Amino acid sequence: MAIYILRPRNGLALRAANLIGTGFTEPARRMQIAAVQELQQQDPVQQELHAWFAEEKEPQRVRFHGPVTGNWIVDLDSEEVERLSQEIPGAMVVANQPISVIHPRRTAVRKASLEGDDYWHLRAIGLEAARRNGFRGNGRDVCVLVLDTGIDATHPELQGKIEQAWEFDPITLQTSPITSYDSDGHGTHVTGLICGNTVGVAPGARIWNGLMLPRRRGTIAGFVTALEWAAQRAEVQIVNISAGIHGYVDDLHDSIATLLSVGVLVVCATGNEGVNQTRSPGNYVEVLSVGATTRQGRVASFSSSGTLVVNNHQYSVPDVVAPGAGVFSSVIGGGYEAWDGTSMATGIVSGLAALILERYPAIRVPDLLDTIMSTSQELEQVAVRRGYGLVQVVAAL
Repeated sequence: MAIYILRPRNGLALRAANLIGTGFTEPARRMQIAAVQELQQQDPVQQELHAWFAEEKEPQRVRFHGPVTGNWIVDLDSEEVERLSQEIPGAMVVANQPISVIHPRRTAVRKASLEGDDYWHLRAIGLEAARRNGFRGNGRDVCVLVLDTGIDATHPELQGKIEQAWEFDPITLQTSPITSYDSDGHGTHVTGLICGNTVGVAPGARIWNGLMLPRRRGTIAGFVTALEWAAQRAEVQIVNISAGIHGYVDDLHDSIATLLSVGVLVVCATGNEGVNQTRSPGNYVEVLSVGATTRQGRVASFSSSGTLVVNNHQYSVPDVVAPGAGVFSSVIGGGYEAWDGTSMATGIVSGLAALILERYPAIRVPDLLDTIMSTSQELEQVAVRRGYGLVQVVAAL
């Protein structure tokens, strides 16, 4: 007996998603969530799956069914998998597998405080200059869910900013409220760049801690559980993900695409393996995929990038780049370290998205994506390495 994820190959909810409004406000999101749930109920493959498990009279085999993303997580043996695939050919059957944090390179040097050039990442995106010129945006009331290793809520940069903390257990698939903590340190560093008092782009953002990768590791089943939970929370507007599986892996695609259709921006790191080495979900066309730059304004050598062809559609990742090499942020227990990774860049882009949503709360998902990309600063490197370019805070002015 093993864990499998089931869903329609060509879900009705996704085929009809272009009919649904994609605003970020809570009332808009509630309407979108209800509409997608109704479409999932009407999906003939969903109905076949309900009937199949009812006929088997073994509902305990079903660990989880997501009414928004349409995913089923079930226990099946190999014979049942083969029979289900034959009897419901419209269902995709995916074996559970591990997923991990995109590991950054961590420095051994810790600083108790920062000064001057340590904040180069804020200067690179134009935020220091904007603040000197009177910009007061701080991402107030924008809710960002960080799906990571957890967050150390006691760090001075983050105190009072973590509204909720939830654990998505990758083994039991249980979702439980917890006291915010970090099992590794990665999530604390990323979150500091989203909302830290001094190192963060959007210090006023509302942060939800989603501990999905205890000690850096999780499973696809746990990831699916977390995405369904996020899809159902009308407060969540941005989901920050710095985890992935090498290559284009279809296993999480529909879940991520559904978040877009219910008014959630998903910001993903592409990976730290360099040219022609990218990761999913950063590879999905629906997400805002992020690469990393150095303080010299060039794409970092480790920043993953590549061209993909999916369903006869060719595109490149990343969409944009942001500071990610030698970026200082918060670490467990206090103090700061400079790390290298597209995870760092992803936190910065999520913070920028929060500033834009604060300034334009009625903006729609496609318009937010276009605003970030169209205002990015073009770099003197090939497009496949830097996408639209280095993100700029002018998008929120």
